[in-house]
Amino acid sequence: MNQHLSAIVSVACLAASAQALAHKNQAHSHLPSSSSAAAELAKGVVFVDKNRNGTRDQGEPGIKSVSVSNGIDVVQTNGRGEYEISLAPESVLFITKPANFDVRLDEHNLPQNYYLHYPDGTPAVADWQYDVIEPTGPLPASIDFALTPSKAEDRFNAMAFADPQAKTEEDQDMVREDVVNELVGNPFNALFGIVAGDVVDDTLSLYERHNRMFAQIGIPMWNVPGNHDINFESPNDKYANQTFTKHFGPTYYSFDYGQVHVVALDNVQYKGKDQGRYDNTIYRGYISEEQLQWLENDLKFVAKDKLILITTHIPLITYALDGKGERYDMGDNINTINLDKLIEILKPFDRIYAIAGHDTSNSWKVEIDHTHGWYGTPWIAHTLAEVRGNGWTKGPRDARDVRAATMQDGNPNGYYVLRFDGTRVQPRFIPSGEKGNLQPRMRIVLDPLLDGTTDANGEIVAINRGRLKPGTKVVVNLFDGGERDAVALSLDDGRLTPMVNVLRTDPFMERQSAEFADTPDSFSSPVPSSHIWEYALPNDLAPGLHKVVVVSKDEFGQKAMDTFTFELLAD
Repeated sequence: MNQHLSAIVSVACLAASAQALAHKNQAHSHLPSSSSAAAELAKGVVFVDKNRNGTRDQGEPGIKSVSVSNGIDVVQTNGRGEYEISLAPESVLFITKPANFDVRLDEHNLPQNYYLHYPDGTPAVADWQYDVIEPTGPLPASIDFALTPSKAEDRFNAMAFADPQAKTEEDQDMVREDVVNELVGNPFNALFGIVAGDVVDDTLSLYERHNRMFAQIGIPMWNVPGNHDINFESPNDKYANQTFTKHFGPTYYSFDYGQVHVVALDNVQYKGKDQGRYDNTIYRGYISEEQLQWLENDLKFVAKDKLILITTHIPLITYALDGKGERYDMGDNINTINLDKLIEILKPFDRIYAIAGHDTSNSWKVEIDHTHGWYGTPWIAHTLAEVRGNGWTKGPRDARDVRAATMQDGNPNGYYVLRFDGTRVQPRFIPSGEKGNLQPRMRIVLDPLLDGTTDANGEIVAINRGRLKPGTKVVVNLFDGGERDAVALSLDDGRLTPMVNVLRTDPFMERQSAEFADTPDSFSSPVPSSHIWEYALPNDLAPGLHKVVVVSKDEFGQKAMDTFTFELLAD
Protein backbone atom coordinates (compact mmCIF):
# COMPACT_ATOMS: atom_id res chain seq x y z
CA MET A 1 0.00 0.00 0.00
CA ASN A 2 1.58 3.31 -1.07
CA GLN A 3 2.20 6.32 1.12
CA HIS A 4 -0.81 8.27 -0.15
CA LEU A 5 -3.38 5.59 0.57
CA SER A 6 -3.37 5.83 4.35
CA ALA A 7 -3.73 9.62 4.27
CA ILE A 8 -6.38 9.84 1.57
CA VAL A 9 -9.99 10.78 1.98
CA SER A 10 -13.50 10.13 0.86
CA VAL A 11 -14.50 9.07 -2.59
CA ALA A 12 -17.74 8.69 -4.47
CA CYS A 13 -19.31 5.55 -5.67
CA LEU A 14 -21.47 3.90 -8.20
CA ALA A 15 -25.04 4.92 -7.40
CA ALA A 16 -26.56 2.37 -9.74
CA SER A 17 -24.41 0.03 -11.77
CA ALA A 18 -26.43 0.43 -14.94
CA GLN A 19 -26.32 4.20 -14.69
CA ALA A 20 -22.60 4.18 -14.00
CA LEU A 21 -21.89 1.86 -16.91
CA ALA A 22 -23.74 4.14 -19.29
CA HIS A 23 -21.87 7.10 -17.84
CA LYS A 24 -18.52 5.36 -18.37
CA ASN A 25 -19.33 4.46 -21.95
CA GLN A 26 -20.15 8.07 -22.68
CA ALA A 27 -17.00 9.45 -21.07
CA HIS A 28 -14.39 6.91 -22.10
CA SER A 29 -14.28 8.11 -25.69
CA HIS A 30 -12.44 11.15 -24.27
CA LEU A 31 -10.01 9.14 -22.16
CA PRO A 32 -8.06 6.65 -24.25
CA SER A 33 -6.07 5.38 -21.26
CA SER A 34 -9.12 4.47 -19.16
CA SER A 35 -10.66 2.49 -22.01
CA SER A 36 -7.44 0.65 -22.81
CA ALA A 37 -6.71 -2.94 -21.88
CA ALA A 38 -4.39 -1.66 -19.13
CA ALA A 39 -7.25 -0.01 -17.23
CA GLU A 40 -8.44 -1.77 -14.08
CA LEU A 41 -11.52 -1.48 -11.93
CA ALA A 42 -10.84 0.55 -8.80
CA LYS A 43 -13.09 -0.24 -5.85
CA GLY A 44 -13.47 1.06 -2.34
CA VAL A 45 -15.61 2.70 0.29
CA VAL A 46 -16.10 6.26 1.44
CA PHE A 47 -16.79 6.08 5.15
CA VAL A 48 -17.31 8.08 8.35
CA ASP A 49 -14.01 8.00 10.20
CA LYS A 50 -15.37 8.19 13.75
CA ASN A 51 -12.02 7.71 15.48
CA ARG A 52 -10.10 9.79 12.88
CA ASN A 53 -7.40 7.19 12.32
CA GLY A 54 -7.78 7.07 8.53
CA THR A 55 -8.72 3.39 8.50
CA ARG A 56 -12.19 1.91 8.29
CA ASP A 57 -12.97 0.13 11.52
CA GLN A 58 -16.02 -1.78 12.68
CA GLY A 59 -19.02 0.45 13.17
CA GLU A 60 -17.87 3.15 10.72
CA PRO A 61 -20.64 3.40 8.10
CA GLY A 62 -20.26 4.22 4.43
CA ILE A 63 -21.38 7.56 3.05
CA LYS A 64 -23.88 7.78 0.23
CA SER A 65 -23.74 10.04 -2.86
CA VAL A 66 -20.09 11.12 -2.72
CA SER A 67 -18.61 11.82 -6.17
CA VAL A 68 -15.45 10.01 -7.26
CA SER A 69 -13.58 10.47 -10.51
CA ASN A 70 -10.77 9.07 -12.61
CA GLY A 71 -10.30 12.44 -14.30
CA ILE A 72 -13.07 11.90 -16.84
CA ASP A 73 -15.83 9.74 -15.40
CA VAL A 74 -17.68 10.76 -12.26
CA VAL A 75 -19.71 8.21 -10.29
CA GLN A 76 -21.31 8.35 -6.88
CA THR A 77 -21.18 6.02 -3.92
CA ASN A 78 -24.13 3.75 -3.26
CA GLY A 79 -26.06 3.49 -0.01
CA ARG A 80 -23.21 1.53 1.60
CA GLY A 81 -20.61 4.10 0.55
CA GLU A 82 -19.17 1.80 -2.10
CA TYR A 83 -17.86 2.83 -5.50
CA GLU A 84 -16.17 1.29 -8.49
CA ILE A 85 -14.67 3.03 -11.48
CA SER A 86 -12.24 2.32 -14.30
CA LEU A 87 -8.71 3.50 -13.52
CA ALA A 88 -5.80 3.48 -15.95
CA PRO A 89 -2.10 3.54 -15.07
CA GLU A 90 -0.57 7.01 -14.71
CA SER A 91 -3.81 8.58 -13.49
CA VAL A 92 -5.26 10.01 -10.30
CA LEU A 93 -8.36 8.82 -8.49
CA PHE A 94 -10.00 11.64 -6.53
CA ILE A 95 -13.16 12.54 -4.71
CA THR A 96 -15.29 15.64 -4.28
CA LYS A 97 -15.42 16.69 -0.63
CA PRO A 98 -19.09 17.00 0.40
CA ALA A 99 -20.19 20.19 2.17
CA ASN A 100 -20.99 18.40 5.41
CA PHE A 101 -17.75 16.42 5.67
CA ASP A 102 -14.03 17.14 5.88
CA VAL A 103 -11.23 15.23 4.19
CA ARG A 104 -8.11 14.10 5.98
CA LEU A 105 -5.14 16.46 5.83
CA ASP A 106 -1.45 15.64 5.78
CA GLU A 107 1.12 17.25 8.05
CA HIS A 108 1.09 20.37 5.83
CA ASN A 109 -2.71 20.76 5.88
CA LEU A 110 -2.92 19.57 2.28
CA PRO A 111 -6.18 17.72 1.49
CA GLN A 112 -5.69 14.02 0.85
CA ASN A 113 -8.68 13.59 -1.44
CA TYR A 114 -6.86 11.45 -4.00
CA TYR A 115 -4.95 8.27 -4.79
CA LEU A 116 -2.04 8.28 -7.25
CA HIS A 117 -2.11 5.24 -9.53
CA TYR A 118 1.36 5.16 -11.06
CA PRO A 119 2.36 1.48 -10.81
CA ASP A 120 5.79 2.17 -12.34
CA GLY A 121 6.09 5.82 -11.29
CA THR A 122 6.69 8.72 -13.66
CA PRO A 123 8.24 7.27 -16.83
CA ALA A 124 11.80 8.18 -17.79
CA VAL A 125 10.76 10.33 -20.74
CA ALA A 126 13.00 13.16 -19.54
CA ASP A 127 16.02 13.90 -17.39
CA TRP A 128 13.88 15.10 -14.50
CA GLN A 129 15.42 17.94 -12.51
CA TYR A 130 12.98 17.71 -9.58
CA ASP A 131 11.40 14.79 -7.75
CA VAL A 132 8.60 13.06 -9.64
CA ILE A 133 6.13 10.32 -8.76
CA GLU A 134 7.61 7.13 -7.36
CA PRO A 135 6.14 3.71 -8.24
CA THR A 136 2.90 3.04 -6.36
CA GLY A 137 2.75 -0.66 -7.26
CA PRO A 138 -0.33 -2.72 -8.17
CA LEU A 139 -3.80 -1.29 -7.67
CA PRO A 140 -4.99 -2.12 -4.12
CA ALA A 141 -8.02 -4.34 -3.73
CA SER A 142 -9.86 -1.53 -1.95
CA ILE A 143 -9.08 2.18 -1.97
CA ASP A 144 -11.02 3.67 0.92
CA PHE A 145 -11.50 7.31 1.75
CA ALA A 146 -12.08 8.55 5.29
CA LEU A 147 -14.29 11.57 5.96
CA THR A 148 -15.18 13.25 9.22
CA PRO A 149 -18.48 15.09 9.78
CA SER A 150 -18.38 18.89 9.77
CA LYS A 151 -20.91 21.65 10.22
CA ALA A 152 -22.29 22.69 6.85
CA GLU A 153 -22.20 26.47 7.27
CA ASP A 154 -23.72 28.72 4.59
CA ARG A 155 -21.89 31.79 5.92
CA PHE A 156 -18.12 31.40 6.09
CA ASN A 157 -14.78 32.86 5.06
CA ALA A 158 -12.15 31.41 2.78
CA MET A 159 -8.79 32.77 1.63
CA ALA A 160 -7.32 33.13 -1.84
CA PHE A 161 -3.67 33.55 -2.78
CA ALA A 162 -2.50 34.26 -6.31
CA ASP A 163 1.10 33.48 -7.21
CA PRO A 164 3.23 33.28 -4.05
CA GLN A 165 5.94 32.49 -6.62
CA ALA A 166 9.22 32.32 -4.73
CA LYS A 167 12.20 31.49 -6.91
CA THR A 168 14.91 31.52 -4.24
CA GLU A 169 15.20 30.78 -0.55
CA GLU A 170 15.31 34.54 0.09
CA ASP A 171 12.11 35.00 -1.90
CA GLN A 172 10.58 32.35 0.32
CA ASP A 173 11.76 34.34 3.35
CA MET A 174 9.76 37.30 2.05
CA VAL A 175 6.66 35.15 1.53
CA ARG A 176 6.95 34.11 5.16
CA GLU A 177 7.65 37.59 6.53
CA ASP A 178 5.14 39.45 4.37
CA VAL A 179 2.20 37.04 4.29
CA VAL A 180 2.48 33.95 6.47
CA ASN A 181 3.50 35.69 9.68
CA GLU A 182 0.35 37.80 9.88
CA LEU A 183 -1.90 34.84 9.06
CA VAL A 184 -0.56 32.35 11.59
CA GLY A 185 -3.48 31.04 13.62
CA ASN A 186 -6.09 31.91 10.96
CA PRO A 187 -7.07 35.45 12.10
CA PHE A 188 -9.83 35.69 9.48
CA ASN A 189 -11.48 32.44 10.64
CA ALA A 190 -11.30 30.96 7.16
CA LEU A 191 -12.45 27.39 6.50
CA PHE A 192 -9.95 26.82 3.69
CA GLY A 193 -7.51 28.53 1.34
CA ILE A 194 -6.95 28.40 -2.43
CA VAL A 195 -3.60 29.02 -4.13
CA ALA A 196 -4.32 30.00 -7.74
CA GLY A 197 -1.12 28.66 -9.28
CA ASP A 198 2.54 29.62 -9.49
CA VAL A 199 2.97 28.15 -6.05
CA VAL A 200 6.69 28.66 -6.67
CA ASP A 201 8.71 30.22 -9.49
CA ASP A 202 10.21 27.31 -11.48
CA THR A 203 12.25 26.12 -8.46
CA LEU A 204 10.05 23.14 -7.66
CA SER A 205 12.34 22.01 -4.85
CA LEU A 206 10.78 24.85 -2.80
CA TYR A 207 7.40 23.08 -2.60
CA GLU A 208 8.28 21.35 0.65
CA ARG A 209 9.29 24.57 2.39
CA HIS A 210 6.34 26.49 0.94
CA ASN A 211 3.95 23.86 2.27
CA ARG A 212 5.52 23.88 5.74
CA MET A 213 5.12 27.65 5.89
CA PHE A 214 1.53 27.84 4.61
CA ALA A 215 0.57 25.04 6.98
CA GLN A 216 1.08 27.53 9.82
CA ILE A 217 -2.05 29.38 8.73
CA GLY A 218 -3.94 26.39 10.06
CA ILE A 219 -6.47 25.71 7.28
CA PRO A 220 -6.80 23.18 4.43
CA MET A 221 -4.91 24.59 1.43
CA TRP A 222 -6.06 23.65 -2.07
CA ASN A 223 -3.68 24.33 -4.98
CA VAL A 224 -3.79 24.51 -8.77
CA PRO A 225 -0.70 24.53 -11.01
CA GLY A 226 0.60 27.60 -12.84
CA ASN A 227 3.05 28.07 -15.68
CA HIS A 228 5.87 28.36 -13.13
CA ASP A 229 4.92 24.97 -11.64
CA ILE A 230 5.80 23.14 -14.87
CA ASN A 231 8.49 20.46 -15.23
CA PHE A 232 10.20 22.11 -18.17
CA GLU A 233 12.13 18.93 -18.97
CA SER A 234 8.87 17.27 -20.04
CA PRO A 235 8.56 16.63 -23.77
CA ASN A 236 4.83 17.38 -23.66
CA ASP A 237 1.89 18.54 -21.57
CA LYS A 238 1.07 15.02 -20.35
CA TYR A 239 4.01 14.94 -17.93
CA ALA A 240 4.36 18.68 -17.35
CA ASN A 241 3.05 18.60 -13.78
CA GLN A 242 4.58 15.44 -12.36
CA THR A 243 6.31 17.21 -9.47
CA PHE A 244 3.18 19.23 -8.70
CA THR A 245 1.09 16.05 -8.71
CA LYS A 246 3.56 14.28 -6.43
CA HIS A 247 3.17 17.05 -3.83
CA PHE A 248 -0.45 18.18 -4.31
CA GLY A 249 -2.36 15.46 -6.15
CA PRO A 250 -4.73 16.07 -9.08
CA THR A 251 -4.27 19.22 -11.16
CA TYR A 252 -8.06 19.62 -11.44
CA TYR A 253 -10.81 18.61 -9.03
CA SER A 254 -13.80 19.94 -7.08
CA PHE A 255 -15.01 20.26 -3.49
CA ASP A 256 -17.99 21.67 -1.58
CA TYR A 257 -18.42 24.08 1.32
CA GLY A 258 -21.83 25.44 2.27
CA GLN A 259 -23.71 26.43 -0.89
CA VAL A 260 -20.48 26.71 -2.89
CA HIS A 261 -19.14 24.15 -5.36
CA VAL A 262 -15.47 24.93 -5.99
CA VAL A 263 -14.01 23.80 -9.31
CA ALA A 264 -10.22 23.91 -9.71
CA LEU A 265 -9.01 23.71 -13.32
CA ASP A 266 -5.57 23.44 -14.88
CA ASN A 267 -5.66 25.83 -17.84
CA VAL A 268 -1.90 25.98 -18.47
CA GLN A 269 -1.23 23.86 -21.53
CA TYR A 270 2.49 23.22 -21.97
CA LYS A 271 3.69 23.00 -25.58
CA GLY A 272 6.84 21.05 -24.82
CA LYS A 273 10.52 21.47 -24.12
CA ASP A 274 11.47 22.20 -27.74
CA GLN A 275 9.61 25.53 -27.64
CA GLY A 276 12.30 27.16 -25.47
CA ARG A 277 12.55 27.42 -21.70
CA TYR A 278 11.60 31.04 -20.99
CA ASP A 279 9.67 31.96 -24.10
CA ASN A 280 6.03 32.76 -23.26
CA THR A 281 4.99 30.74 -26.30
CA ILE A 282 5.82 27.50 -24.46
CA TYR A 283 2.33 27.49 -22.95
CA ARG A 284 -1.15 28.80 -23.59
CA GLY A 285 -4.34 29.29 -21.61
CA TYR A 286 -6.42 26.29 -22.58
CA ILE A 287 -8.77 23.91 -20.75
CA SER A 288 -8.23 20.39 -22.08
CA GLU A 289 -11.04 18.35 -23.58
CA GLU A 290 -10.57 15.80 -20.78
CA GLN A 291 -11.15 18.46 -18.14
CA LEU A 292 -14.19 19.84 -19.93
CA GLN A 293 -15.68 16.35 -20.12
CA TRP A 294 -14.87 15.77 -16.45
CA LEU A 295 -16.46 19.09 -15.49
CA GLU A 296 -19.63 18.31 -17.41
CA ASN A 297 -19.81 14.97 -15.60
CA ASP A 298 -18.98 16.53 -12.23
CA LEU A 299 -21.68 19.18 -12.49
CA LYS A 300 -24.38 16.59 -13.17
CA PHE A 301 -24.34 15.84 -9.46
CA VAL A 302 -24.40 19.51 -8.35
CA ALA A 303 -27.64 21.34 -7.50
CA LYS A 304 -28.34 24.08 -10.02
CA ASP A 305 -28.87 26.69 -7.30
CA LYS A 306 -25.29 26.38 -5.98
CA LEU A 307 -22.61 29.03 -6.49
CA ILE A 308 -19.92 27.68 -8.83
CA LEU A 309 -16.50 29.08 -7.93
CA ILE A 310 -13.99 28.49 -10.74
CA THR A 311 -10.30 28.62 -9.86
CA THR A 312 -7.63 28.72 -12.58
CA HIS A 313 -4.13 30.13 -12.87
CA ILE A 314 -4.34 31.90 -16.22
CA PRO A 315 -7.31 34.30 -16.29
CA LEU A 316 -10.42 33.12 -18.09
CA ILE A 317 -10.41 36.58 -19.64
CA THR A 318 -8.84 39.94 -18.81
CA TYR A 319 -8.82 43.30 -20.55
CA ALA A 320 -5.66 44.43 -18.79
CA LEU A 321 -3.15 46.51 -20.72
CA ASP A 322 0.54 45.85 -21.10
CA GLY A 323 3.33 48.41 -20.86
CA LYS A 324 2.60 49.55 -24.43
CA GLY A 325 -1.04 50.17 -23.64
CA GLU A 326 -2.17 47.18 -25.72
CA ARG A 327 -4.88 44.80 -24.53
CA TYR A 328 -3.98 41.32 -23.38
CA ASP A 329 -7.36 39.85 -24.28
CA MET A 330 -6.17 38.36 -27.57
CA GLY A 331 -3.06 36.76 -26.09
CA ASP A 332 -3.21 32.98 -25.75
CA ASN A 333 -0.85 32.98 -22.77
CA ILE A 334 -2.73 35.58 -20.72
CA ASN A 335 -6.31 34.47 -21.46
CA THR A 336 -8.13 31.15 -21.82
CA ILE A 337 -8.67 30.67 -25.53
CA ASN A 338 -11.55 28.17 -25.23
CA LEU A 339 -13.55 30.09 -22.64
CA ASP A 340 -16.60 29.60 -24.86
CA LYS A 341 -16.51 25.84 -24.19
CA LEU A 342 -16.47 26.45 -20.44
CA ILE A 343 -19.33 28.95 -20.68
CA GLU A 344 -21.44 26.39 -22.52
CA ILE A 345 -20.97 23.81 -19.75
CA LEU A 346 -21.80 26.36 -17.04
CA LYS A 347 -25.07 27.52 -18.63
CA PRO A 348 -27.39 25.42 -16.41
CA PHE A 349 -26.12 27.43 -13.42
CA ASP A 350 -26.99 31.03 -12.56
CA ARG A 351 -24.41 31.91 -9.89
CA ILE A 352 -20.78 31.89 -11.07
CA TYR A 353 -17.60 33.57 -9.84
CA ALA A 354 -14.08 32.95 -11.14
CA ILE A 355 -10.64 33.75 -9.74
CA ALA A 356 -7.20 33.54 -11.32
CA GLY A 357 -3.67 34.90 -10.95
CA HIS A 358 -0.84 34.95 -13.51
CA ASP A 359 -0.85 38.65 -14.48
CA THR A 360 1.85 40.22 -12.32
CA SER A 361 1.08 43.74 -13.53
CA ASN A 362 -2.69 44.13 -13.10
CA SER A 363 -5.64 43.14 -10.98
CA TRP A 364 -8.70 43.23 -13.21
CA LYS A 365 -12.37 42.21 -13.25
CA VAL A 366 -14.33 41.33 -16.39
CA GLU A 367 -18.10 40.98 -16.26
CA ILE A 368 -19.14 37.91 -18.25
CA ASP A 369 -22.37 38.73 -20.07
CA HIS A 370 -24.07 38.40 -23.45
CA THR A 371 -20.99 39.77 -25.23
CA HIS A 372 -19.26 36.54 -24.20
CA GLY A 373 -22.20 34.28 -25.05
CA TRP A 374 -23.55 34.21 -21.47
CA TYR A 375 -27.25 35.07 -21.06
CA GLY A 376 -27.76 34.28 -17.40
CA THR A 377 -26.94 36.52 -14.44
CA PRO A 378 -23.65 38.29 -15.32
CA TRP A 379 -20.66 37.08 -13.32
CA ILE A 380 -17.12 38.22 -12.64
CA ALA A 381 -13.91 36.73 -13.99
CA HIS A 382 -11.51 38.14 -11.42
CA THR A 383 -7.77 38.41 -12.02
CA LEU A 384 -6.47 38.72 -8.47
CA ALA A 385 -3.74 41.00 -7.19
CA GLU A 386 -0.80 38.80 -6.37
CA VAL A 387 0.98 37.65 -3.25
CA ARG A 388 4.29 38.35 -4.99
CA GLY A 389 3.04 41.59 -6.54
CA ASN A 390 5.55 42.86 -9.08
CA GLY A 391 8.04 40.30 -7.76
CA TRP A 392 10.15 39.59 -4.67
CA THR A 393 13.14 41.37 -6.24
CA LYS A 394 11.24 44.59 -7.03
CA GLY A 395 11.16 47.80 -5.01
CA PRO A 396 13.00 49.05 -1.92
CA ARG A 397 13.25 47.00 1.26
CA ASP A 398 11.30 47.97 4.38
CA ALA A 399 12.33 47.60 8.01
CA ARG A 400 11.76 43.83 7.76
CA ASP A 401 14.04 43.64 4.68
CA VAL A 402 10.98 42.75 2.58
CA ARG A 403 10.71 44.45 -0.79
CA ALA A 404 7.75 46.68 -1.62
CA ALA A 405 6.77 44.51 -4.64
CA THR A 406 3.96 46.94 -5.58
CA MET A 407 2.27 45.87 -8.80
CA GLN A 408 2.69 47.88 -11.98
CA ASP A 409 -0.90 49.13 -11.76
CA GLY A 410 -0.16 50.59 -8.30
CA ASN A 411 -1.89 47.79 -6.36
CA PRO A 412 0.04 46.58 -3.30
CA ASN A 413 0.86 42.89 -3.14
CA GLY A 414 -1.44 40.91 -0.86
CA TYR A 415 -4.11 38.25 -0.57
CA TYR A 416 -7.89 37.87 -0.31
CA VAL A 417 -10.57 37.00 2.19
CA LEU A 418 -13.58 35.53 0.37
CA ARG A 419 -16.77 36.05 2.36
CA PHE A 420 -19.59 33.69 1.44
CA ASP A 421 -23.22 34.08 2.43
CA GLY A 422 -25.15 31.32 0.73
CA THR A 423 -24.46 31.87 -2.96
CA ARG A 424 -23.23 35.45 -2.53
CA VAL A 425 -19.52 36.19 -2.41
CA GLN A 426 -17.54 39.28 -1.40
CA PRO A 427 -13.84 39.13 -2.30
CA ARG A 428 -11.94 41.51 -0.04
CA PHE A 429 -8.36 42.37 -0.99
CA ILE A 430 -5.93 42.68 1.93
CA PRO A 431 -2.59 44.46 1.38
CA SER A 432 0.08 42.34 3.01
CA GLY A 433 2.70 43.43 5.49
CA GLU A 434 2.63 44.15 9.19
CA LYS A 435 -0.92 42.99 9.88
CA GLY A 436 -2.43 43.76 6.50
CA ASN A 437 -5.99 43.63 7.84
CA LEU A 438 -5.38 47.12 9.24
CA GLN A 439 -4.10 48.55 5.96
CA PRO A 440 -6.23 51.01 3.93
CA ARG A 441 -8.08 49.88 0.82
CA MET A 442 -6.99 52.86 -1.27
CA ARG A 443 -4.18 55.33 -1.93
CA ILE A 444 -4.85 59.07 -2.37
CA VAL A 445 -2.30 61.35 -4.09
CA LEU A 446 -2.14 64.65 -5.94
CA ASP A 447 -1.13 64.77 -9.59
CA PRO A 448 0.90 66.75 -10.34
CA LEU A 449 2.63 67.32 -7.02
CA LEU A 450 2.33 70.78 -5.52
CA ASP A 451 4.88 73.33 -6.69
CA GLY A 452 7.64 73.54 -4.10
CA THR A 453 7.57 69.94 -2.89
CA THR A 454 10.88 69.22 -4.66
CA ASP A 455 14.01 71.24 -5.22
CA ALA A 456 15.84 71.88 -8.48
CA ASN A 457 17.45 68.42 -8.27
CA GLY A 458 14.13 66.67 -7.76
CA GLU A 459 14.79 65.98 -4.08
CA ILE A 460 11.72 66.12 -1.82
CA VAL A 461 11.73 69.15 0.47
CA ALA A 462 8.03 69.18 1.43
CA ILE A 463 5.19 66.65 1.54
CA ASN A 464 1.89 67.75 -0.02
CA ARG A 465 2.74 71.33 0.95
CA GLY A 466 3.25 73.97 -1.71
CA ARG A 467 1.46 75.92 -4.44
CA LEU A 468 -1.30 74.50 -6.58
CA LYS A 469 -0.47 73.92 -10.23
CA PRO A 470 -3.20 74.42 -12.86
CA GLY A 471 -5.05 71.18 -13.61
CA THR A 472 -4.08 69.43 -10.37
CA LYS A 473 -6.21 66.38 -9.60
CA VAL A 474 -6.87 64.20 -6.61
CA VAL A 475 -6.08 60.67 -7.82
CA VAL A 476 -7.39 57.60 -6.00
CA ASN A 477 -6.21 54.06 -6.57
CA LEU A 478 -8.96 51.86 -5.11
CA PHE A 479 -7.01 48.66 -4.61
CA ASP A 480 -8.38 45.80 -6.68
CA GLY A 481 -11.28 48.00 -7.78
CA GLY A 482 -12.93 48.18 -11.17
CA GLU A 483 -15.07 50.16 -13.54
CA ARG A 484 -18.36 49.12 -11.90
CA ASP A 485 -17.33 50.50 -8.49
CA ALA A 486 -18.49 53.90 -7.22
CA VAL A 487 -16.02 56.37 -5.71
CA ALA A 488 -16.93 59.84 -4.41
CA LEU A 489 -14.99 62.71 -2.81
CA SER A 490 -15.79 65.43 -0.30
CA LEU A 491 -13.51 68.49 -0.32
CA ASP A 492 -13.36 70.53 2.89
CA ASP A 493 -16.56 68.94 4.27
CA GLY A 494 -18.50 69.75 1.10
CA ARG A 495 -21.03 67.45 -0.52
CA LEU A 496 -19.88 64.12 -1.92
CA THR A 497 -19.06 64.39 -5.63
CA PRO A 498 -18.60 61.32 -7.86
CA MET A 499 -15.05 60.84 -9.05
CA VAL A 500 -14.28 59.77 -12.63
CA ASN A 501 -12.92 56.30 -13.37
CA VAL A 502 -10.09 56.61 -15.86
CA LEU A 503 -7.77 54.10 -17.52
CA ARG A 504 -4.31 55.44 -16.79
CA THR A 505 -1.09 54.70 -14.96
CA ASP A 506 -0.94 55.40 -11.25
CA PRO A 507 1.06 58.63 -10.61
CA PHE A 508 2.38 57.05 -7.41
CA MET A 509 3.90 54.22 -9.44
CA GLU A 510 5.20 56.67 -12.03
CA ARG A 511 7.14 58.44 -9.28
CA GLN A 512 8.30 55.20 -7.65
CA SER A 513 9.49 53.88 -10.97
CA ALA A 514 11.41 57.08 -11.71
CA GLU A 515 12.91 57.28 -8.21
CA PHE A 516 14.31 53.76 -8.21
CA ALA A 517 15.13 53.41 -11.90
CA ASP A 518 18.55 51.96 -12.67
CA THR A 519 19.03 50.81 -9.08
CA PRO A 520 18.83 47.35 -7.45
CA ASP A 521 15.46 48.49 -6.05
CA SER A 522 13.82 49.25 -9.41
CA PHE A 523 10.21 48.42 -10.32
CA SER A 524 8.90 47.23 -13.65
CA SER A 525 7.42 50.01 -15.78
CA PRO A 526 3.93 51.23 -14.72
CA VAL A 527 0.97 50.00 -16.76
CA PRO A 528 -2.57 51.41 -17.10
CA SER A 529 -4.84 50.50 -14.19
CA SER A 530 -8.58 49.79 -14.19
CA HIS A 531 -9.02 51.09 -10.63
CA ILE A 532 -7.98 54.77 -10.84
CA TRP A 533 -10.38 57.64 -10.12
CA GLU A 534 -9.78 61.38 -10.60
CA TYR A 535 -11.22 64.63 -9.23
CA ALA A 536 -10.09 67.99 -10.64
CA LEU A 537 -9.33 70.50 -7.88
CA PRO A 538 -10.56 74.08 -8.33
CA ASN A 539 -7.70 76.29 -9.51
CA ASP A 540 -8.72 79.07 -7.09
CA LEU A 541 -8.41 77.13 -3.81
CA ALA A 542 -7.42 79.43 -0.98
CA PRO A 543 -4.09 79.05 0.89
CA GLY A 544 -4.25 76.86 3.98
CA LEU A 545 -5.04 73.30 4.97
CA HIS A 546 -7.52 71.34 2.85
CA LYS A 547 -9.19 68.06 3.72
CA VAL A 548 -10.27 65.29 1.35
CA VAL A 549 -12.59 62.42 2.32
CA VAL A 550 -13.00 59.59 -0.19
CA VAL A 551 -15.71 56.93 0.09
CA SER A 552 -16.22 53.92 -2.15
CA LYS A 553 -18.60 51.04 -2.73
CA ASP A 554 -17.49 48.19 -4.94
CA GLU A 555 -19.62 45.98 -7.17
CA PHE A 556 -19.82 43.36 -4.41
CA GLY A 557 -21.33 45.87 -1.96
CA GLN A 558 -18.20 46.47 0.14
CA LYS A 559 -17.60 50.00 1.42
CA ALA A 560 -14.37 51.80 2.26
CA MET A 561 -13.31 55.29 3.34
CA ASP A 562 -10.01 57.14 3.63
CA THR A 563 -8.87 60.72 4.23
CA PHE A 564 -6.13 62.96 2.90
CA THR A 565 -4.92 66.51 3.63
CA PHE A 566 -2.68 68.97 1.80
CA GLU A 567 -1.49 72.51 2.52
CA LEU A 568 -1.44 75.37 0.03
CA LEU A 569 1.04 78.20 0.47
CA ALA A 570 0.31 81.80 -0.43
CA ASP A 571 2.07 83.22 -3.50
